[in-house]
Amino acid sequence: MGVVYEAEDTRLARRVALKFLPEELAGDPEAARRLRREAQTIAALNHPHICTVYEIDEHDGAVFIVMERLDGPNLKVHMGRRTLGTEEVVAISVQVAKALQAAHAEGIVHRDIKPGYLVVSSDGQVKVLDFGLARRFVLDDTGPLGLQGSTIPGRPLGTANYMAPERILQLPLDPRSDLFSLGVVIYEMATGRLPFGGASPSETVTNVLEKDPVPLTTLSPDRPASLERLVQRLLAKSAEARYQSAAALVQDLASVGSGNPLTRIVRRLMGER
Repeated sequence: MGVVYEAEDTRLARRVALKFLPEELAGDPEAARRLRREAQTIAALNHPHICTVYEIDEHDGAVFIVMERLDGPNLKVHMGRRTLGTEEVVAISVQVAKALQAAHAEGIVHRDIKPGYLVVSSDGQVKVLDFGLARRFVLDDTGPLGLQGSTIPGRPLGTANYMAPERILQLPLDPRSDLFSLGVVIYEMATGRLPFGGASPSETVTNVLEKDPVPLTTLSPDRPASLERLVQRLLAKSAEARYQSAAALVQDLASVGSGNPLTRIVRRLMGER
């Protein structure tokens, strides 16, 4: 969705990240409009687990976003370095869920939650970035979820391994699709494998739509059964069978491993004492 550079803000003496359109899209008015919309979307979200946007600017006809520069690898790299303990799996999941809770409260669906867009700092803080596919939704008491703004016709944009069934089928926008994607990420953190990964994109799509993943504890017997139940619910084919909100998910994450130090960690992340 873009090319990102590290830069120095000489006025405020700080390191920042600059996100430009890739060269092949630099002259595309629609791509520039999407980049501006991404900046506006993130600017509406002031949350400790969402990457901060400082401004959007233009130079020689090139639009770019000035963002917070994050220290630390993305979750994909972080997972590749070692096996994550259950405490860390849950701590990361809570932070992402709270970021989604904030986004959904503002009527925004991320639509592309995956490890490459989650940055983990050295002190364990997690930030969600890249809202390039995000869309606004409205919830009308008299009708279903509705989409605001334009969409791109054709195949759904995103990564099939992390897409909810309704995203693949291009059904009406639903914030619960973000929770499905987070379920895939949690499964991957806990087992080191993707729940629906196939030998080809078409096989992956078939798996997402029709098959249940291998139970989490079958692949990782040391994980608690409560984590497996939570992930199974997140990965339900039907959105109605999943958690209905990120807030409900956060509450259940707090109960995983109840009775050990993990609970204290999660409650601290939830802002409790």
